[in-house]
Amino acid sequence: MTTENERAKPVTLPPIVFTPAASDDIDRLVDLKVAVMRGELERLGRFTPERARDRFVAGFSPQETRLIQVDGRFAGCVTVHGRDDHIEIEHLYIPAAFQGSGLGSRIMGLLMDEARHADKSVRITVLNGSPANRFYQRLGFVETTRDAIDINYVWTP
Repeated sequence: MTTENERAKPVTLPPIVFTPAASDDIDRLVDLKVAVMRGELERLGRFTPERARDRFVAGFSPQETRLIQVDGRFAGCVTVHGRDDHIEIEHLYIPAAFQGSGLGSRIMGLLMDEARHADKSVRITVLNGSPANRFYQRLGFVETTRDAIDINYVWTP
C-alpha cells in the first residue's frame, strides 16, 4: 500500500549536462541527425545520406555545438548561435531512447532561461509538417514566417 508521504515525494530527474562538441564528434552527430530526421526528410523528398551529411558538416560549428549528457549518457546535441539581439537554436537532436521523456522540454527550458538572462529572444526553424511544430508552439514559440519547407518561430521572454 502506498502512503500519502510516498505519493507526495517529488521525482528527481537526473541533471542535464552540456559539454562542448569537438571536431571529431562530427560522425556521431551526423549519424544522430540521420536517425532523428530521416523520416521527416523522406516525407519531404529531401533525404539522401550524402545530403544530410553535407548540410550538417557545412554548418557544423564545434564551438557553438553542445553535447547533451544525462546520467553520464550521450542524450543528443544542440547548436546555439549567440546573435546580437537573439539566440538561434539549430540541430536539437535527441536519440529515440530519450524521446518522449520530457528531455526536449527540459533542454529548451534551460536554453530559454539563458536567453531570458541575456534579455534575448530565441529563434528556431522547423520543418513544415513536423510534429516538432506542436512542441515549440506548446513552449510559447510564435510563427513568424513560413515557406514550402520550413516554419520560422520566435520566443520572447
